[in-house]
Amino acid sequence: MEASTTELELKAKEVIKTKFNAITKIDHESMQALLDLLSVKTYKKNEIIIEENEKMSDFYFIYKGVIRIYFYKKDKIIIERFEKEGGFFGGNYEHLSKYPGVHIIEALEDLVVLKMKHSELELLFKKHHAVETLYRMLLEAFHYNYVDKLYALKSSSSEERYADFMKEYGDIMNRISLKNVASYLSMTSETISRIRSRYDKREK
Repeated sequence: MEASTTELELKAKEVIKTKFNAITKIDHESMQALLDLLSVKTYKKNEIIIEENEKMSDFYFIYKGVIRIYFYKKDKIIIERFEKEGGFFGGNYEHLSKYPGVHIIEALEDLVVLKMKHSELELLFKKHHAVETLYRMLLEAFHYNYVDKLYALKSSSSEERYADFMKEYGDIMNRISLKNVASYLSMTSETISRIRSRYDKREK
């Protein structure tokens, strides 16, 4: 990485501060207490961030890079979702049970994240209710989008699923392999290629 760890952390914290304030206004003291919990962490392309059966103890914010979240079903990779710059992971639902999860989280390219411990975040809730409100709003937004996405994947045609995918991930399409896209949409690579060809012609 060109920038020092300190520079990366400062830049990433400015970005996440702006994002948090766009969700709900947070007083300066609460925001600073929250930012103080965050530390920067980098991962290399293809590095596993969370292993299968590993307990989820941290909350992550992506400053730079793309990840995939997946699990195995009968030795086949099933991609649940991707996350890109500005996205969160690890703090959605895995920590609620305190049991090891089935999900694997992998960096699809060099990755820079901010992370914090759930245990420390929960302690912060008791002192700063604005932070607790922010976290609740993040969870609600995630679950709403997750259910909406799940419904679309189950009820839509192949072309509709691809169109929805492009709306959400079109800006990072060239950073995700065709194989990963096919796994996410439950299609073959050949089907994806045919649909993409028709889709691209309509978009021109």
